[in-house]
Amino acid sequence: MNITLFEQTTNHLTREVHRWDRRLRLAESVVWVPRGVMLGVVIGVIVAILSRLRPWLLAEEIAVATAIVTVISGAGVALAIWLWPRSVPRLARHFDYRFALQERVSTALELTGGVIPYPERLAERQLSDAVGAARRVNFKAYLPLRARAWELVALAGLVALLAVLLLSDNPKADELLAERELQGAIDEQAEALQEAIEDIEANESLTEAEQEALSAPLQEALDVLQQPDISQQEAVAALAQANQELQEFSDGMMSDQESAYQNAANDLAGSEMTSDLAHALSQPDLNAAADALDDMAQDVGDSDMSEAEREELAERLEQAADRLEETNPAVARKLREAAQALREGDMEAAQQALREAAEMLRQQQDELENSPLSDAAENASEQVSESQQELAQAGQEGQQSQQSQQGQEGQSQTGESQAGQQGQSQAGQSQTGQEGQPGQAQTGQSQAGEQGQESTGDQGQSSAGEGEGQQASQPGEAGASAQQGQSQTGQEGDSQGGQNNAEGASDSQSGASGGGGAGEGEGGQGSDSTTGTQGGDGEEISTDNSPQDSDELQGYDPLNDPSTIGGQSQDVIDVGGESSDPEGEPVREDDFGPNPSGESVLSYSGVYGNYQGVVSDALESGHIPLDQRDVIHDYFSSLEPE
Repeated sequence: MNITLFEQTTNHLTREVHRWDRRLRLAESVVWVPRGVMLGVVIGVIVAILSRLRPWLLAEEIAVATAIVTVISGAGVALAIWLWPRSVPRLARHFDYRFALQERVSTALELTGGVIPYPERLAERQLSDAVGAARRVNFKAYLPLRARAWELVALAGLVALLAVLLLSDNPKADELLAERELQGAIDEQAEALQEAIEDIEANESLTEAEQEALSAPLQEALDVLQQPDISQQEAVAALAQANQELQEFSDGMMSDQESAYQNAANDLAGSEMTSDLAHALSQPDLNAAADALDDMAQDVGDSDMSEAEREELAERLEQAADRLEETNPAVARKLREAAQALREGDMEAAQQALREAAEMLRQQQDELENSPLSDAAENASEQVSESQQELAQAGQEGQQSQQSQQGQEGQSQTGESQAGQQGQSQAGQSQTGQEGQPGQAQTGQSQAGEQGQESTGDQGQSSAGEGEGQQASQPGEAGASAQQGQSQTGQEGDSQGGQNNAEGASDSQSGASGGGGAGEGEGGQGSDSTTGTQGGDGEEISTDNSPQDSDELQGYDPLNDPSTIGGQSQDVIDVGGESSDPEGEPVREDDFGPNPSGESVLSYSGVYGNYQGVVSDALESGHIPLDQRDVIHDYFSSLEPE
């Protein structure tokens, strides 16, 4: 068989198959690329909806993310369609089935490839038939470039929905901005704490123990700030705790030194002569301790102490010296010298030793205040305090604007409600004035001449301006309408009501006070009934709030006369107890704590430590408002015993 015929047939059929494949890929792209785009838009819609339910992404970020996902999904589908490899024999079998070629092309390729045996004369005819059938195929009709209309409509609807979600206001946008601002502030302050720790560790003037003592609270606060999903309250509380611990080193003392002074204070407590020194050392405040030693030296020289008193004072001074031996050996030595002089009765030597100890304490206090530990602690405390304030203020602008907007909306609604109530009240008063019904007399009853008209008019105006009183006094709607009418009646200066009310000013005093009470405050009902004189004929009337079918004046029913309040009653109420005096008050016996002298059983300094622990726990709990933490901390710091 002619090999050239085989090669030409193979090349021709292969080119046809590849051309059909390109058409097939193009048709698939028209269908699947919009689906890939639709997938990206669906993801964007879902993200936009979730961002409205919880703070997640802003509208700009959602738009960018949706565009990226849409491009990736659409391009990914297109690349998968065009780059996915397809073999020629497999495509030939696919197109034979799709174009109804009855396996002509696939069989011809197998014959030319030597896959199946063939007779020469039959093979030539089969190859010629396959080539002719391939040429006659209208592959564009079999592979139309047609997208599904409903899918395009759905895609357009999703794009419109996404546009609405992105262009409309997101209720969680302010909260999201506040959270991001807070997180940015937390990250910034965490870096500041890390720098402060590095500065302390690089400070060669500090000992290793001092570096560890100053770094410990900063590291604890840094660990809290680096925790995921930390709240603003927790971050501020952590910084407040670190600031409080750093301030303890501002006096230049380590904890072991303070403990030594406090232990010495416990040994000195209980004696009148050493009480001031004990109180100063318990702080510890070396300047105050020095002043206390000078006073003690003066007392030792002025007082005539017995041998027992000198022995007791010497014993206390020696115990305090033992406590201070490791931390302050120089002062401890002077205290022992003073104790020895007291035992020997040498009061001048005791005074000299005490004064020298006082001078040492003053010098040491100056050195501690200017020590590297004090400077480093103050610098770190200032840094932590600034970080605490910045964190407390982070994210507050968005919340304040939102609260301000809500407050303006509430004021607008309140103003509309007030305007509606005033309109109803004015309409009711106008109708009452035209008909000349008894309501006109009630409106003017609380007025007393010209002064009553002016004051009542002012009360009516203030009552109309106060939203609280009008809204809260819904049960007394009739009273509110009467007050509005009072304002109009007082300004019009009706001669009929004004003259008669001036004559009966004393009788209408209760009505005026009742009307004022019904409109002011938080909706107090005031007096439900008013009395006065009618402007027309001066007939005295009394009305109540009970509904009446008749338009005539009704008499007052004193069923619930308020004048009986505080009066005598026939019902006897047993409140318990016994009284020997018939006219006296009952006496009830009970057990009370035995403390006839009224003395305190606990010292202030003894309970302050527990008190301070409770305050620290409360500050760390996060239940205290952020704007009140510094105030609370400063207040309880001022309560420290001096």
